[in-house]
Amino acid sequence: MVRRKSFVNRQKQILIVVALIVATLLAFLTIKTVTDEGAQGDFIEGVHYTVLDQPRRIRGDKIEVMEFFSYGCIHCYRFDDDLEQWAGERSNQVQLKRTPLIGSDLWRLYGEHFYTLEGLDAPENLHQATFRALHDLGRNLNTPDALADFVATNSDFERDSYLLQRGSPAVARQVALSDRLARTAKITSVPQLVIQGRYRISTTTDVGPQRMLEVADYLIEKLSKENASSSKAQASTGKS
Repeated sequence: MVRRKSFVNRQKQILIVVALIVATLLAFLTIKTVTDEGAQGDFIEGVHYTVLDQPRRIRGDKIEVMEFFSYGCIHCYRFDDDLEQWAGERSNQVQLKRTPLIGSDLWRLYGEHFYTLEGLDAPENLHQATFRALHDLGRNLNTPDALADFVATNSDFERDSYLLQRGSPAVARQVALSDRLARTAKITSVPQLVIQGRYRISTTTDVGPQRMLEVADYLIEKLSKENASSSKAQASTGKS
């Protein structure tokens, strides 16, 4: 009986030691993970963003934030107001550029609609109204005529003006360009952001639509520091 009690006590002691070792190991891994991610601003290449294989040169003083979206995507609709507000708060540093993803015949139709509104210099509320009509009101806007009627009803543009602009070579060129940009950046779903033609931020299990903006802030700060260092180096070279 005494021997059995001694064996049980030894077993308990072994289990306690093992538990302490496991707890110490978990604490070490947690600290290491936080330290590693914290050194990079909590965002890691390959997890939170991707460096594009074929970066695109962007001209101008502002950092370009390109959103790939579709009117047919409800997640894009939910993201739109937050993105607009975010870009507005950074308007002195960021230039927001929306680009429709041409992933199907229907989404091509919506892409043509977007560029038609741009060509008409339509007010921003028509962009928002298109989202609402599709996702809140359940409107069946799946033909050029239906979209022309929608625009005529919700603005001062006549349906013939809309259809004329829609069939223009300019709209065709813009749709082809947006399709090419999406293929080059390997955009397969929306919404996604491309920062300065170099970094792609996708919605994943680690990055939801709201966190995409946090990653964008991190990358914009990264680019700003790089630009500042480059300008300083050029100034030093010029002086010498």
